[in-house]
Amino acid sequence: MIEIKNIVFLHHNFNFLKCFLCFINYLLPLRLKFANETYVALVDNKKSALITLDKDSKSYSRFKITKFILEENQSSISTQLINYVISKYRAQGATSFYVVIDEKRADLLNIFKNEMNFRLCGCEYLYKISSINSKTHFLLKTFKKEDVKSVCNFYNENINSFNKPIFQRQNYQFNNDFIKYVFYDAQDDKLLGYFEVATSNNTDYYINFTIDYAYNIYLIDAIKFIYTKLKHKNKTFNLYIKVKDYFMNSKEFIALLNENHFELISKSQILAKDYFKQIKQTDLFKNAKIIFNDPTTA
Repeated sequence: MIEIKNIVFLHHNFNFLKCFLCFINYLLPLRLKFANETYVALVDNKKSALITLDKDSKSYSRFKITKFILEENQSSISTQLINYVISKYRAQGATSFYVVIDEKRADLLNIFKNEMNFRLCGCEYLYKISSINSKTHFLLKTFKKEDVKSVCNFYNENINSFNKPIFQRQNYQFNNDFIKYVFYDAQDDKLLGYFEVATSNNTDYYINFTIDYAYNIYLIDAIKFIYTKLKHKNKTFNLYIKVKDYFMNSKEFIALLNENHFELISKSQILAKDYFKQIKQTDLFKNAKIIFNDPTTA
């Protein structure tokens, strides 16, 4: 017998406060959830699969699968668990789901692409920044609240048109807790680049970014600037940068990183599943019944 439960209802090692917060988070609607959620598939009361969903940049409707664990020989359980969670979230207003999977994981790619019909919508290249000469006179400005609108427009304008429905952001999604920098043209006061530096453990830092097509060459200087800033606050840390090929100038970024001998850690496929809401339209024959409709040509 298969049973699917939110992890908050299972026996685990969470302390009372964490259990309480997870339970409150479980009760809240999607828009107000403040933490990720994990669901577990039980087969005869034994944990057989686990999935975690998190808001993508605090989105109210787009969610990223950040963890997926499957016991050996339990692949038949995976589709049931994924379908259950997607259906549950869709009922609450979610419209898009995506997952980033290393190309070396053929088993996971098979589950999401062939069994769950997730579509390939891009690739993500992860590079490690090490052995870098951090001396630079290049300066990035600290992100301010008044930058939100211009940054949001700039970010969306640099996404390939066919990828915008899934990856474009809204203004509120830039009000996150990441370290954020902007790159402006000093003369024209024009936005030329945006950088987010995210970490979950204060040891591993990940740069997400976009730069104006004509200023690609400044990527290396921006990396040096961010590396220097982190070095002032951390004795030891690891710095990575993500290149997402749904941005228009991703090929140039990859070439720059390769030329500077940064280590490619992984290439992952970005797989997505979208559900679009039907738009109600006012129609002259909205209440009419179809009496006859011949689809063939004359």
